[in-house]
Amino acid sequence: MSFIFHVLFFGLIAGLLRTRFPLDLGLFIFFTSERMTEWALRKVGIRLVPDSLGETFVHSFVWGTGASILLTHWRAAAPAWLVPLGLVDPPWSMLVAMAVGCALLTAVSTAVVRRVLPWFGIRLARDSLAWTITYGLVGFAILGLVLLVLAAL
Repeated sequence: MSFIFHVLFFGLIAGLLRTRFPLDLGLFIFFTSERMTEWALRKVGIRLVPDSLGETFVHSFVWGTGASILLTHWRAAAPAWLVPLGLVDPPWSMLVAMAVGCALLTAVSTAVVRRVLPWFGIRLARDSLAWTITYGLVGFAILGLVLLVLAAL
C-alpha cells in the first residue's frame, strides 16, 4: 500500500512538472527507507540487531547503492555543472567504503549522544525530537572534523 501511495503522490508531482525526476526521487525514498530494507531482509530470513554496526552498515549500503543508481539514471538529464560532482558508475569498492564510513559516522554519533552528553548533564529520550536534532548536529560536527583533517593532509 505504501508503494502505491508513493507512486501516486510522486507520479502526480511528476505529471504536473512534466519530468520523471520526482517519480525517481519518490522510488528512491521508498526503496531506501529503513522499513523497506528491514521488511525485505525479513522476507529472506535475515533479522538485523537493532542499534548495531551491522544494521547501520546495511542501511548505509542500501542508501549508497540507491543513490548511485539514481545519480547514474539522472546523469543524462542533469545540468552540465552537476555531472562532475556526482558519482557516475562508481565501483563497488567505493560504495562499500562509503557505507562503512556512514556506518562508522552513525556509530560514533550515537555513542557521543548516548554516553558523552550525559557526562555534561544532558540526558535525552531516545525517540524525542531533541535527540534526533542533537544526533544530527553531532553527526555533522564529526563529519566536518573528518573533512577538516582530510583537507589539512
